[in-house]
Amino acid sequence: MIIFIGPNRQRSNVKRLGEHPKAPPYKYRTYTWLYRTFRLPAATYIFTGIDRLDFNERRLAGKIYRHINAAGAGFRALNDPAHAKGRYALLRGLHDAGINRFNAYLGSNNPKPTNFPVFVRRNSLSTQPLTELLQTQTELDDALQTLAAHGEPLDDLVIIEYCAEPIQAGIFRKYSSYYLAGKTVLSWSIFEKNWMVKNGEIDIVDENVYAQEWPTVEQNSFSDVIGNVFKVANIEYGRADFGLVDGRPQIYEINFNPHFRTMSSSSKSPTRQKTVALVLDRHVSNLADLSLKTSRAINNIADPDITAHRWRFWRNYAPQRY
Repeated sequence: MIIFIGPNRQRSNVKRLGEHPKAPPYKYRTYTWLYRTFRLPAATYIFTGIDRLDFNERRLAGKIYRHINAAGAGFRALNDPAHAKGRYALLRGLHDAGINRFNAYLGSNNPKPTNFPVFVRRNSLSTQPLTELLQTQTELDDALQTLAAHGEPLDDLVIIEYCAEPIQAGIFRKYSSYYLAGKTVLSWSIFEKNWMVKNGEIDIVDENVYAQEWPTVEQNSFSDVIGNVFKVANIEYGRADFGLVDGRPQIYEINFNPHFRTMSSSSKSPTRQKTVALVLDRHVSNLADLSLKTSRAINNIADPDITAHRWRFWRNYAPQRY
């Protein structure tokens, strides 16, 4: 059994997992359920959406994470809510580790980037950048002043040095790689006519590009780099998004959320369809390997903070935010 723990609105991310023939038994439960339930079924618990939790929610979830991992056979928890790195801490850590050549800065720390251009994002939300590319320190200072005047908390703003490279005129590629408790699965890449590749555009590249991608995915390339990235991040399950710049992986973010909204490709390319099928098979197979088979359950943690959160409803605000 796999039990995903996450915000209620992310439930749709795993809705179609059961369509895959190799899918393990699984359930999706919210953080509200986690804090209030008296019994925890035997399972591998995957904590998702950690970057959306506030510090108190992370502290409470971190206690239960440790409780599960101390329960013995039949119980396992992945992604420590207390110590998994969010966007800013991750990017700083990857730069300091020599993996990323670009750096990131907090808006509240009087940022003076080494390299321009830069752009500004929120740290706590996976939303689009709040600015276009800013070319100078003056442009950055003005942008931060304007954002602050409109109510943006400076300590939630991350200034990120631009680091991207088109694969051909006007088209950018974003790679992804899943990490599942020590195993990596390189995913299919997506393409957009925009340096900030978000969702991808279908078939804006030709069959030759898909054909060149196939051996990269088949060989599960970049595994060593991705493994080091997740060690720096202190994350045990997630998806790293990255680009190649001068042939070197540059990690843009780690998404904590599972993503099984599709079990096939919308592309008309036979090679792309074959690539997507291979990735899904590997991802679901590795996820199934994490599933634990046992029937016993344990009591949830006996802790005054959890008890207070359970019964004092004004403290139990996670579902209202998600």
